Amino acid sequence: MHEMNTTILLVEDEPVIALDIRRRLQQLGYPAPVAVTTGEEAVLRAVSLAPDIILMDIFLSGTLDGIDTAALLRDRVSAPVIYLTGHADEETLRRAMITEPFGYILKPFEDRELHTCIEMALYKHKMESDIRNKERWFATTLRSIGDAVITLDGSGFVTLINAAAARMFGITESRATGKLFSDQLRVRDDTTGQLITTRAILASNGQYIQPSPATAETQSGKTVPVDITVSDTIDLQNQITGSVIVLRDATDRKRSEELLRTSLAQLRRTFEQTVHALAVTSEKRDPYTAGHQTRVARLACAIADRMGLHGESIEAVRVAGTLHDIGKIYIPAEILAKPGKLTNLEMDLMRTHPTVGHDILSQISFPWPVADIVHQHHERLDGTGYPNGLSGQDILQESRILAVADVVEAMSSHRPYRPSLGLPPALEEIRSGMGTAYDKDAVEACIALFEAGFSFLTD
Repeated sequence: MHEMNTTILLVEDEPVIALDIRRRLQQLGYPAPVAVTTGEEAVLRAVSLAPDIILMDIFLSGTLDGIDTAALLRDRVSAPVIYLTGHADEETLRRAMITEPFGYILKPFEDRELHTCIEMALYKHKMESDIRNKERWFATTLRSIGDAVITLDGSGFVTLINAAAARMFGITESRATGKLFSDQLRVRDDTTGQLITTRAILASNGQYIQPSPATAETQSGKTVPVDITVSDTIDLQNQITGSVIVLRDATDRKRSEELLRTSLAQLRRTFEQTVHALAVTSEKRDPYTAGHQTRVARLACAIADRMGLHGESIEAVRVAGTLHDIGKIYIPAEILAKPGKLTNLEMDLMRTHPTVGHDILSQISFPWPVADIVHQHHERLDGTGYPNGLSGQDILQESRILAVADVVEAMSSHRPYRPSLGLPPALEEIRSGMGTAYDKDAVEACIALFEAGFSFLTD
């Protein structure tokens, strides 16, 4: 109820009726109204008084009647107007409706009728004011946000385009509003390469519910990378009434992604160069095994691929294979190049190279356990390997693969202390040790590769 806080302006040129209405209002609990007798005075008092509601007689003395006065007040104050009149002819009603009054009471009226009409007018006016305020807030928000926002009705016609969208497409709001979306605004889906049509927007069925890469094409022919999102607008009956399209300028994101890709590519090149440099360093000290690490890495990767390992594991095998003998830089050159059989002491020294390799590679932050793979590449499933006598599943799968590749390549190549034994003996070695010394899956994959034509002599 509004009674005690309601400021009422009464516009009535008959004193007796004005006094009667004043009495009625006070009996209903309202404060005494401010009364004026002419339309001109009503306009002046309304501006200074800012009333909550105006009770207006239609037929007033003076130049302005009540309807003309109400029309003037619409542009000056926001108070709702209720007409109080003894006339209900068609022409009067037509003129009155143009001013959009909040009530129309025919004299004579009951107190209850007056009270109800005032309260309903105040309530309706408050609701409409709240809606207008929310609309202004919404419009201000749309104008100020940086994303391009376009709303469509249920038929795909543009109902709103904010300033950011107008700037993006180089078009005015008036030109776009009321037009079909795709007639005025060109947006190309980067995934399909097709223009996004009005029909596609209306039947998107969630296609653009998540930001999707697209390109906005401006009136001047420029293109702007964007992320497009489309949401349905729903009415109270849960029916789709239109769409809201949001286009976020992705220029900075694209630029950042390109810089990141360039940076990652440079890092990968640096990484590859580092791995290559380390491999060359170890092979410079042992010219008889030059290329051994590269060939082992190639075979080990082929085995891993045939076994169905995923990409990261294969890359770990490749890097570890390329560097698996890096620890030999610790071994004296005369032992590495010795043409005869190594003594027990020399062999013990040679067997330190996996540990030395681990110590060197553990200082590098590889994304894979390269140091551990290298450390274990001479271990055997039955525990007869070195340096730690590991067995079974304690040995990394990548190391078990590398062990098979290393044995096959070493036996197939020349060494200072012997000529090449050839591929058949090498394959027989891993076949005889399959499941005991060597990983069964790795051995089977290796043999299958050579049966399918794999060769160390081809790239």
